[in-house]
Amino acid sequence: MSTANKPDPARLVVSGSAGDATTELVVPALLLRAPEAAWSELVHVYVPQGPTVAFSGRDLRSPGIAAATEVAHEAGFATVVRSPGGRMVAYDEGAVVIDHLDRTTGLRHAGSATFAANAESHVQVLRALGDVDARVGEVDGEYCPGEYSINVGGVAKVVGSAQRITATGSLFSTVVQVTVSDRVRAVLAAVSDALGYELTRSTVAGLTDYAPTLTPAEVAAAFSKDYLSRLGAVEGMLPSGVAEHASAARGAAPFRVDDWTRSHPLR
Repeated sequence: MSTANKPDPARLVVSGSAGDATTELVVPALLLRAPEAAWSELVHVYVPQGPTVAFSGRDLRSPGIAAATEVAHEAGFATVVRSPGGRMVAYDEGAVVIDHLDRTTGLRHAGSATFAANAESHVQVLRALGDVDARVGEVDGEYCPGEYSINVGGVAKVVGSAQRITATGSLFSTVVQVTVSDRVRAVLAAVSDALGYELTRSTVAGLTDYAPTLTPAEVAAAFSKDYLSRLGAVEGMLPSGVAEHASAARGAAPFRVDDWTRSHPLR
């Protein structure tokens, strides 16, 4: 586990959901674009409130995006184009999402080092939770494939991350699959097929497939504790008015987070 640092009130760890699927994905994009902030780093750890398919800008280039959106909606999933990159991911209240915003990270710091450092820290958290043989690395046939995915035993993916860098800082977003419901498994397969992505269904798993007693709340608490210690952060709240502003976000499906935040910035 990471060595604790001296607490810094400009580094915050915020726990708990900010709202519905769209609100949760708009909040970090708004904070990333804000011209000024009282914090240097803010980590928001939460359990999502509802089923979500989070697309990326790359997914929009697929000729199957309309069909993928329709498939997700028919399954009862909100469809949102998130700010970070990567490829499509689906999750529900069986997951934990971590949005790590850093005002000190500029374009010159972009690259694999951030992914590697976060993956190693996340692996240590998962291993400490119980009988979880967490490893860093891509599993052949996984959804949203990446060199710094986290798998269990080299067999199934349980954690994926994506990043966005702007002139005002960085957003490193992570989805931890704790319990993968049948509806999430089904929509991952159906949406992947619509987008033309290969997916080996056996690579889709949650932590409870290996440590059955774990809960999303327990996993969220473990990650919050790690960030508090590792960053020398303090517990805090989202800046005033951000969640309320984000809750007004509406638009055609799939909802495009960056388009909305550009036209509705924080004041």
